[in-house]
Formats: sequence, structure tokens, C-alpha cells
Amino acid sequence: MNFEICIINPDKTKVMNRKIEECALKIISKETKILINKNQIDENSLSVYYDESVNVTNLIKEIENNTSSDAFIITCFEDSGLDIARTVTSKPVLGIGESSFHLANIISKKFSIITTLSRSNEAIKNNLLRYDLNNKCVSLKAIEVPILDLETMSNINILKLRNEIERTLTEDKPEAIIICGLGMLKLSKQLQDEYEIPVIEGVSSAITMAESLIKLGFKINKLDLKHSMSQRYNGNLSEFINKE
Repeated sequence: MNFEICIINPDKTKVMNRKIEECALKIISKETKILINKNQIDENSLSVYYDESVNVTNLIKEIENNTSSDAFIITCFEDSGLDIARTVTSKPVLGIGESSFHLANIISKKFSIITTLSRSNEAIKNNLLRYDLNNKCVSLKAIEVPILDLETMSNINILKLRNEIERTLTEDKPEAIIICGLGMLKLSKQLQDEYEIPVIEGVSSAITMAESLIKLGFKINKLDLKHSMSQRYNGNLSEFINKE
């Protein structure tokens, strides 16, 4: 049986979409097809935080209008829009942050997270609390490198990442490390071999979990939502919520 996973990249940049697609194609099964959103691509810059975290309408529309995919992945480590996305479909919707955290929890007693920019750390801290994994995360640090700069794989940026991993291993002694870059499967494997510790990348984690959920036939339970929405919602996203 053939499956389709839709990957939604809120950053809307060609370079990031290419990295995500390359990573996805290396990890998916032969029977799975990848669909990556390519609407409103900005060739020159990364979307601002507002686009990712506040204006989720376009993200919800993409999911609502998609009738072919069997699961959705949102490629934002802050898991922006994840909760609301799960209210408009019964199909699995995964965030790369949540997926990597749960994977780290399975294979380690404690893990560390290394982000690209510290502005993401507060949102990630809040998510760890919601996922009840804050006690498993022994450190959350940033190397202060914009995502697009890290993806150029310059020696300076990779050195920053390596230095942070070495400091984390010495000071915090985690059993796994999560790196918050997109589509960095090759680099994560290199670092894993070099430091002899699991180095987890979000896109591959989410794809693996999405494929498993599809094959098991699991969907989002909508009973609580339907009960809570017995009185119709009239807010900005009512066209999506009341349609379910």
C-alpha cells in the first residue's frame, strides 16, 4: 500500500525545502511519497517569527485543503500551530520538535537540546513542560547561528556546533543530543559517529513516527473535540473548526 506524507515548512524558503526534501527521501520507505508545500516561496529570506508562531491561518488552510496525504509534518522546532492543526483533521499531525523529544526520551534517560538561535528556547521550554519531558532535558543551549547560515555548512558554523556538543557532553553528560536544524541527517550521523552518542535530527524523527502511525492505522481521536464544540465556535478559524 502506498502512503503520502505532507511536509509543511512555515519558513517558505527554497534552500530549506531542498534540505528537508533531501533528508526525507533518505529516510522514507519505498512505498511512501513525500509532498512538500511550495506555495509562497521566498528565495531570499527566512520568515519572521510572526509568520511561524502567530499567523497559522495559511498552515491550517494547507491541511484543510489537502485530501490526498495520510499524515502531516510541520517543520518548526517550536511546534508552532501544532495543536490547532490537530483540531482540523483526524489524520496524524506531527511537529519535528515533539517527535525528536519523544524519540530522545525512548532511547535515553536524559537528553540535551542545541538550538540555532536562543529566541526559540522559551517556546521549546514551554513545550517540554506540556509534553511532560522537562525533567528529562538536562540542558537547552543555542549556538546563535541563523538556520540558513548553518545550512551552508561553513567550517566556522560547524565548529560552533561541535564546540557546543563537547561542552554539553562535559558539563551536562546527556545520553542523547537533539540538534534543532532542518534536514541535517548527514551531519547528525557524522556527529553521532564522532562523539559516540545518539544525535537526533527532527525531520527524520517525524517522518519515522508518521510512517509508523499510518501503518498502524492510528488517527487523532475527535470525540472530545466534537463534545467541546457542541456550541459552534465563531472566531477567526471557525471555517475550519466547525467543518470537522
